[in-house]
Amino acid sequence: MALENVNNYLSATHTHLGIEIERYGGSYRAIVAHRTSVDFLFDQLGGDDNDGTQAQYFFADNPLFPSARGSTASEALENLNTKLGILYRFESLKFNRIEAIPNFRLIAEDDCDSNDEQTFHNVNWDDIVFDLRSSATYFYEHAKEDASTRKRRSLFALINFQYKDEFKHLNQFWGFGQY
Repeated sequence: MALENVNNYLSATHTHLGIEIERYGGSYRAIVAHRTSVDFLFDQLGGDDNDGTQAQYFFADNPLFPSARGSTASEALENLNTKLGILYRFESLKFNRIEAIPNFRLIAEDDCDSNDEQTFHNVNWDDIVFDLRSSATYFYEHAKEDASTRKRRSLFALINFQYKDEFKHLNQFWGFGQY
């Protein structure tokens, strides 16, 4: 199995690849992110009824997140490989380095004074996972309701991402059936 996009993404981002079976549904989940983010998401997926369901809702609602599922570990990896090929293009740099260039723009507002021009920053996946963390019983629902341009901004940016053009089919393909 050739996983060129997965390998390129891992090389470019120096992140962690995790694959585990989900507690509910018996599907496998593949996630690429910082190790603490992967651990948190798998802890939620393997948690109690509420945690597992909330984590699955997060993935179903936000197909832009670098995760995929499949009925086998191999299928989850193949789906993730396909998805990363949609989300990024990869360029070779000097010294055998690879750069992952997003095919999307995911930005959040910066804090600024009322007289200053509004500035933005690129959102990273780990900030989104940080925004998900909540002690509420329904952690994703709580985080989603609490997200705004001023609080949990990274999650807010992801939740409000506009799935247009080539990403329109991403939302359809990676929705509930393929999350």
